Amino acid sequence: MARNPMHEMLSLPNHDERARQLYVLTLKHHLGRKVRPGNKVIYEKKVKPAFVKQHGRDPKDRGEIGEVMWKEPDYLMFSALNRNAQEMLWDSVADPIYRQHDRLEKAYQRLHASPNRKGSVELDSKFNPPQGIKSIDIHLQPVNYAADYGENDILAGAFYEAGGNLYSAGGGIGVTESKSEVIQRFLKERFPDFTPAKILDFACSAGSSSTPWALGFPEAEVHALDVGGGMLRYAHARAESLGAPVHFHQMDAAKTTFPDASFDLVVSHNAMHEMSSKTQAAMFKESYRLLKPGGIAVHQDVPLRYSERDAFGQFDAGWDLKHNNEPYWEAYATNDPMQMYLDAGFPKENIWVGKVAQLDKTVSWFVSCAHKPK
Repeated sequence: MARNPMHEMLSLPNHDERARQLYVLTLKHHLGRKVRPGNKVIYEKKVKPAFVKQHGRDPKDRGEIGEVMWKEPDYLMFSALNRNAQEMLWDSVADPIYRQHDRLEKAYQRLHASPNRKGSVELDSKFNPPQGIKSIDIHLQPVNYAADYGENDILAGAFYEAGGNLYSAGGGIGVTESKSEVIQRFLKERFPDFTPAKILDFACSAGSSSTPWALGFPEAEVHALDVGGGMLRYAHARAESLGAPVHFHQMDAAKTTFPDASFDLVVSHNAMHEMSSKTQAAMFKESYRLLKPGGIAVHQDVPLRYSERDAFGQFDAGWDLKHNNEPYWEAYATNDPMQMYLDAGFPKENIWVGKVAQLDKTVSWFVSCAHKPK
């Protein structure tokens, strides 16, 4: 399944709405490819020499670089434009979503009530989403990840998918292969005889990474979890529209209610960077607990590693921390999956950490994998 497939739950833009979205894409491309690289030129030719002249040394870390860069008018201009472009992105997807809101809710009701339904959604009225998620509009998404506006609400999921599709296009990420398919290919290469019978997708959001697991392993039982009711209803309806049997649950990835040794494969896709260090570590421990002997855990995310960047590169990447509502950005960029797997109980010789390129080479995802002993 290619990334961003067509399905009934998409809020398709009309002519004018699409024109607005294309303008936002063009603006984001210009900022990312033309304006942002100039920030380092300003730093190297102006800011750093002035710092060295004053202090007799180079800035020691990303924090010191930030102290001087945030006084530069050119950098302030970039930051303001970059923030506005992200807000404009959400404005541009909001119009088609709200215009089609009634249709989307009715589609959810019909798909959920269908006698031909293949999957399910299990919501917990007593579940209290983690404060670190429900109190923040991550990515500046105007409908919070944990939002739930009633028994037929699907808004969080609709915003997540529509905004995510546009954001990825703005970042130049190709659509020939979904993140799940990247990992399926990775598993086939490393474990050619592995065929999971039961799969769990942690922190599944709108389900775009869950459905390819069900379609790629049609004999498997696929489960997925996240914290928001609106997100999960949308994910469920989306999966049904695509004919993918996925069972969605409202749970915290740090502490699920599944029994020990329930799954052959547990995965997460672009989830760690939305989690605190504590939650990341807890998800790795849950991975070990939930896996059957011989089972495999794979956690994939954006290729952001501060260890691979110099101090300016760290400062540059850290923009999202405060200005794109990514409070756990640096907790992810500095994490140590190898150590988290070891702390969870996986033996060192069964752990792999590295990059896996998408087929179209538009991105190489950061991937960590561990194999539970039989």
